[in-house]
Order: sequence, then structure tokens, then C-alpha cells
Amino acid sequence: MLRVAICDDSALERDILADFLSHYCNAHAIDYSYKMYDSGEPLYYELGDGGWFDIILLDILMDPPLGIDVARRLREIGYKGTIVFCTAALDFAPDSFEVGASGYLLKPYTPETFERTMHRVLSDIVENTYAIKNRSQVLHIPREEIMYVESHNSQCILHQAGQKTYTLYKKLGEIEQELTAPCFLRCHQSFLVNMNYVKAVDKDFTLTNGDVVLIRKKNLKELRQIYFDYRKQIHNRY
Repeated sequence: MLRVAICDDSALERDILADFLSHYCNAHAIDYSYKMYDSGEPLYYELGDGGWFDIILLDILMDPPLGIDVARRLREIGYKGTIVFCTAALDFAPDSFEVGASGYLLKPYTPETFERTMHRVLSDIVENTYAIKNRSQVLHIPREEIMYVESHNSQCILHQAGQKTYTLYKKLGEIEQELTAPCFLRCHQSFLVNMNYVKAVDKDFTLTNGDVVLIRKKNLKELRQIYFDYRKQIHNRY
């Protein structure tokens, strides 16, 4: 389910966005829910208490705190979801880069501009994140923050940078097929590693946080060479 927050101090603007969201998701068979806020404070506190939204449609020129300030505070507490600013002017464009906003919805809204924006941000979410079910929520973990995945009994443990872990009720082979970026290497029957986090390699991989990921012994030479070739490609690219 796609979870969307609509934050605007104008009830009319909130209703317009909710109506456009409903039409868009119904037209594209997207399961969704949304919640509306008339200021940034309750939104900030809800996310600070562990809430989650995949997309936040955030008005910039609200009564204090301004939307741009709310966005800064959300990033400071670790919110990594998608923020789309809603505004009648682009005066805050430079600030939007600072908080990693995914774009603007310019007022007055139209169904066409709303649809184009949603297409783009949803494409970014699918391409750059990995969706996992966490209790009653679906979280979108940035793929670049996945350090490694380990198989444990009938489930897998995903390790995210920052020492966060998530239990996935999938087989490691299925996750391997979903994480197809060149940085991910199936180095052992029980491990899939993001080579960008490897700090040292010997008979095993030692990661930047000190964790050790096993390397399949019978393919040790081949797997080490894959890692060295990958690092060489990254070095040559920059």
C-alpha cells in the first residue's frame, strides 16, 4: 500500500490534492491510503514516533513553521521518503535541493501536472528503493543503504546502514533476483553482500561497520576477483 501525507494549511488545497490522488491511484490500480495535516508539527511528531509515509505532499508557504523548515526537521530525524513541495512560486528551489526534495507541484494544480509528478516520483521509488513489509507498513529502503542480507533458518535478515535490521520472510535467492544492481554479490549460500560496504577481503569480507560476511570457500578465488574487478570499475569511473 502506498502511504501519502498531504500537509497544507488550506483545507481547500488539501481536498484538491486528496481528490487528485484518489483519481490517480484508482486509475492505475494502486492500493493507497492518505492522511491530511493542516500544519507541519503533527506530521513531524508522527514520523518522529515511528510513523511512515512513502510520499509527503508538503505546502511550502504555511503558517510557521514553513514547509521547507518542516522538511529540514524531517530529514534531521532520518526520514528518507519522498518529499514533493506544493507551491505557487519557485522561490525556494535552491533550498529544496538541500532537503532532497523530489520536485514541485505548482499551484493551481491540474490533473495533468499531478499525474506527471506522481509518475515520476513513483518511478524513482521503485527504481531506487527496496520495498519490505514491516508489521502493518511497507517501507521503502534505499537500495544504496542495504549493506548485506543473510539467510537465517526459514527467513532472511536485511542489514541497513545505521545498524537497522529487518526480517524478510523470503528466500535469499528471491531477494537476489530483486536486488540486481552490480554492487550486490551472492558470495555465499547464506549471504548477499553490497560490495560498496566491503572494507577488507581475505577469506571473508569485512564490512565498514565491522561485520563479517562469509565467502563460499570453493569459489573463493573467483568471488574475490569479482570484488576486485568491481572496485576497479568504480575507481575508473571516478
